[in-house]
Amino acid sequence: MTSLNVKIPNDMEDEINKFLESHPYYMNKSELVRDALRHIMYEERKLSEETLKVIEKGKEQIERDEGSTLDQVREELDG
Repeated sequence: MTSLNVKIPNDMEDEINKFLESHPYYMNKSELVRDALRHIMYEERKLSEETLKVIEKGKEQIERDEGSTLDQVREELDG
């Protein structure tokens, strides 16, 4: 396993310590940072795939003339 040194502001360290106190399943700061990095790296990719699917579905709806304009959506929301 590789080590990574990261400099953070003092107040951020205080917040991390408070977070660790209220989330005891993280045994230490390293576990918290690894989990945060996993979330950023893997969840972002997952969200991007999901977002692409939504965009593609929207394009298909537009091609079928099933889309709505922004004004139409606003009118529906304002009810």
